Amino acid sequence: MAGYGAGLLLLPGFAFILLFFLVPVGLILAQSLFDPAFSLRFYERIFTGPDYLTVLWISLKIAILTTAISLAASYPVAYMLVVARPAIRSLMLAFILLPFWTNVLIRCYAWMLVLQTKGLVNTLLVGWLHALAAPAPLVFNLTGVIIGMVHYVVPINILVLFSVMKAVDLRLVQAAKGLGANPLRAFLAVFVPLTLPGVRAASMLVLVISLGFFVTPALLGGREETTIAILVNTYFTEVLDWGFGSALAGLLLVFTLAGLSLYFAAQREGAELAAR
Repeated sequence: MAGYGAGLLLLPGFAFILLFFLVPVGLILAQSLFDPAFSLRFYERIFTGPDYLTVLWISLKIAILTTAISLAASYPVAYMLVVARPAIRSLMLAFILLPFWTNVLIRCYAWMLVLQTKGLVNTLLVGWLHALAAPAPLVFNLTGVIIGMVHYVVPINILVLFSVMKAVDLRLVQAAKGLGANPLRAFLAVFVPLTLPGVRAASMLVLVISLGFFVTPALLGGREETTIAILVNTYFTEVLDWGFGSALAGLLLVFTLAGLSLYFAAQREGAELAAR
């Protein structure tokens, strides 16, 4: 019986994954492939209809832009967390974690109030600073979607990057400065390469989350910001075409798994280069 101890410890986790992930995903995929006999007509419909490929490209574009912008915004903040004094770090972490206590719907409605034509931003730019002659279109378009999604994923990005950065020995950067490198060169040549695993992990996590985003594009975007997730919801709840909606969900899953495969391949390559 002792030989089965490790297997028994894994059983609850395996049962959870089986019941709440593998079975639902399997049912969705089966729904997309059987109508009632085996058929690929739902997937053929996706790739023969240019509108669906356009929606797929919009989803990828939004996810990539969100990932890139959030990474650029998060990296300096994560570095500041590493070098800050403990009291300042605790205060910064409190503000970073604060958005997690707010529902995503409330965040979106708040951004509507801030970004609309008579919102805070346009009032400041047009009425107070006179920087613009007319209000800028900041919501119900791509700009609004990116702002809302970046706001959602930046705390996640910061925490992932911080978890990697705090393990970097800052004395290595000081050693580079002692050998004649200026602060910028020491940072770029020593600190940044050591944090690349965290950059890859944060980027992949945010990309996967962004690909499946529904609420923010639906509320802050316009008709040109229709994503795969919005289409899936439409075909499941309004059109009631579960077969085609399942095919769209399956396509989204394939792209997610492809991204994860690229991430793990990059991680293995990085580990091999580090070992040499």
